[in-house]
Amino acid sequence: MTVVIVHGAWGGVHHWKSVADSLTHDHAMDVHRVSLTGLGERSHLASPDVGLKTHIQDVVNAIEFDDLTSVVLIGHSYGGVVVSGVVDAIPERLSRVLYLDAHLLEDGESYLTRHPDQKQKLTDRAEKDGHGWLIPVDWVNPMRDTPHPLATLVEPLELHNPERLNVPSSYWLFADGGKPELDERYFYYQRAEQRGWPVRSLSWDHNPQRSRPGDVVAALVKALNDPQ
Repeated sequence: MTVVIVHGAWGGVHHWKSVADSLTHDHAMDVHRVSLTGLGERSHLASPDVGLKTHIQDVVNAIEFDDLTSVVLIGHSYGGVVVSGVVDAIPERLSRVLYLDAHLLEDGESYLTRHPDQKQKLTDRAEKDGHGWLIPVDWVNPMRDTPHPLATLVEPLELHNPERLNVPSSYWLFADGGKPELDERYFYYQRAEQRGWPVRSLSWDHNPQRSRPGDVVAALVKALNDPQ
């Protein structure tokens, strides 16, 4: 089984190392973690020109140049926005898609149009400490998080390929505290449910790949080995 994992904003492939290593060595999966331009190990490539299309192309290129097919594509958090663009671009290479506590956007939406309450805060952070285009990390940072290119959250997602609708997809909400209806991503959970996708709510924090990687591995193995 071929699995491609797309990390979230301010993140990097290093966040998913424990999960990927276990899926590879303990469960014989062919796991690829795609590093998005300007983040993590590629933070030195950050520039004002890095937008959502850049990140979508990062993943498309990783899949096409390795000639991967029948891919299980996993997107976490902001990675869900990227994944939606990848599904639109190369649906024929994908077997299924899994959104993990992710932003599930429609055509023409951007992260900031769906979260207008965050627009001023994020742009202010970029103006103050990121030259106007880079959003710095503003939390305790034990996992080597890196500043995030603002343009990726402003640029709208473009979806044109009707074949994307034929790729089986599912959504997992991580509702820490066990009250999914109070979670900020519950809207996306409902959107997935309205599309007729299988959905699941788990009482995990937003980054279980850091806090409970063993549980993430167990859940993924069970889900990916069950027919959707």
